[in-house]
Amino acid sequence: MKQEILLESGNNELEIVIFKAGDSLLGINVAKVECILTYQPITEIPNSHNHVKGVINYRGRVIPVLDLIKTLKQDCPTTSKERLLILIDINNSNFAVEVSFVSSIRRLSRKEIETPSSILLSQNETPTTGIVRGNHDEIILMLDFEKILADIDPSLALKESKAIKGLEGKKLVVAEDSTFLLKVVNESLLKAGATVEKFGTGQDALDYLLHNSVNEIHCVITDIEMPIMDGLTLTKQIKSNPKLKQIPVILFSSIANEALKHQGLSVGADAQITKPEIDKLVELVVNIR
Repeated sequence: MKQEILLESGNNELEIVIFKAGDSLLGINVAKVECILTYQPITEIPNSHNHVKGVINYRGRVIPVLDLIKTLKQDCPTTSKERLLILIDINNSNFAVEVSFVSSIRRLSRKEIETPSSILLSQNETPTTGIVRGNHDEIILMLDFEKILADIDPSLALKESKAIKGLEGKKLVVAEDSTFLLKVVNESLLKAGATVEKFGTGQDALDYLLHNSVNEIHCVITDIEMPIMDGLTLTKQIKSNPKLKQIPVILFSSIANEALKHQGLSVGADAQITKPEIDKLVELVVNIR
């Protein structure tokens, strides 16, 4: 599945695949979806994580299949007869999820994605980064697949950088909607000596930049996928504003891969790094100017 080029000009839009797993209606950015497969038998792997159903063989590749029912802590004793597999590619990792059906592909503005309530995030267990209102009072949950992967395989998690110097006296602005990832990035930058202004949406980061002195800001680090305003739109707004355009912008995202690199270039990003390369990120921030 290939994404239509919606984000190339930073128009704050995306397309999501809407699907169902258990009793939950879920959404994922089309940019993360390689393809949707008809169901095929899953081979169980002894002693694997209990959130992993097993593996499939897809075009000569062994792909792990995650169990979203267990991840979402749902009790679903019966299995849907109509099943599909969604093959996902994030952070240069491939995996599949079993779903009962795919509803549609929907184009929407980032402004339609609401930030989850702090009540939902208070225990840091809900793998949700956004909420979309669907038809007929439906609620679509945008899952934090980075956190889901990290919980299953800690080696894929974003870990604090080993850097303990290099950013002394530097002020950074970071925009990241995942509280899990924002904490790791923030602590890594603080350990290297920086001071950090943290925001959960591109709009909040932009508002800060527009209403504060920017001469002391060393650079902006932004995710691409965020509610309200995405990182591509934030970058475009910064680079088209005479007051802000001199600030370097680094895209740090699970979809900042070679296939989508043209999107960051089109809005003027100074650099792009794929998660979870936190050490490379800190090194780049140190040398950005």
